Amino acid sequence: MAYRSHWRIPPLTLAPVTLVLIAALAACSDHKPSAQNGSVPVTVALAMQGPVAATLQGLGHVQGFNTASARAQTSGLITSIDFQEGQTVRAGQPLAQIDPRPLRAQLAQDGAALQRDLAALANARDSLARAAPLVSQGLASAQQVEGYRAQVAQLVAAAAGDRAMIQRDRLALGYATIRAPIAGVTGVRLVDTGNLVGLTDPAGVVTVVQIQPIAIVFTLPQSTIGAIRSAMAAATGTGPLVEAIGQEGGGVLDRGRLLAIDNRVDDASGTVTLKAIFPNAGKQLWPGQQVTARVVLGTDARAVSIPASALQRNAGGSYVWVVDKANRAAPRPVLTGPRTGDSIVVRQGVAAGERVVTDGQFALSTGAVVTITTPAAAAVARRDNPDQLGLNP
Repeated sequence: MAYRSHWRIPPLTLAPVTLVLIAALAACSDHKPSAQNGSVPVTVALAMQGPVAATLQGLGHVQGFNTASARAQTSGLITSIDFQEGQTVRAGQPLAQIDPRPLRAQLAQDGAALQRDLAALANARDSLARAAPLVSQGLASAQQVEGYRAQVAQLVAAAAGDRAMIQRDRLALGYATIRAPIAGVTGVRLVDTGNLVGLTDPAGVVTVVQIQPIAIVFTLPQSTIGAIRSAMAAATGTGPLVEAIGQEGGGVLDRGRLLAIDNRVDDASGTVTLKAIFPNAGKQLWPGQQVTARVVLGTDARAVSIPASALQRNAGGSYVWVVDKANRAAPRPVLTGPRTGDSIVVRQGVAAGERVVTDGQFALSTGAVVTITTPAAAAVARRDNPDQLGLNP
């Protein structure tokens, strides 16, 4: 009798093993490397050669080219305010009116005093004219005649004093109208109708600021004085070009000329103060505004520039990653120049036409092979492969 085994492997016992193997093979077949052959995904840019403006820039603030307070030059009660806050006014335009009646009364009083003294002077001169010939006849004494002469001299001086008082009164009456000392824009008024004002008031009625033209005061390191003075000498009296740049990406607000360099360097900060003047035709600059002033010293026709994002810094100074023809990266120290927008000038270290890494530097090491890609693709590759994030040694 033949022996027949009754042991069988249940079909369901093999199923889980088979599924695991299939899943593993599928996972292996779907895996894609984040970079080719272990290379580092980066983006690069060419170092470009061409004309670049040599510039210096520093922080500053806008101030009125002229600023003056409209003050009372005589005492009295304000009867009217004749301007609107923030109004553009011309030099000499009436801004406020002081009650003129007390001043007119004083003028009339001093005028009457002048007429009184003139009448007395005429009488003294007549007395002198009658008495002088009588001295030789013995009918009048010399002492009496000298008294008449002294009286005439006194009255002449009194009349001159009266005329001076009248001139002062007329000036005071003219000062009853408070006028704009300069052309410009008025600020917030500092007095109201009905207030008493006088010569000792510290604030005045209103401040007027000239904004066309307008000035910017800014600072630069003392090491730039030589370059600035050379640029001013080359500008033949007009001054180097200065651009006013708004804060937080405001762009160029206006273009003007460098007016002056301060006559001393600040000992504490090691900086020198400069002043530039701008036409401000569009009124984009306003007193007190914080801006960046960029002085254009000249143009370098053969400057080599790279994107500012390529520049790296460490304890040894500035450097960039350069990619050679074999797509291998290496760090290279550089000496930089001025920055213009998103580009920066390289004085030494990079030649025109060389490729510099602008994104992906943190995953690089000397001699690393790189894959040139777009910024978005490089970011995805580094995200999928933690080894490319530069976190591992």
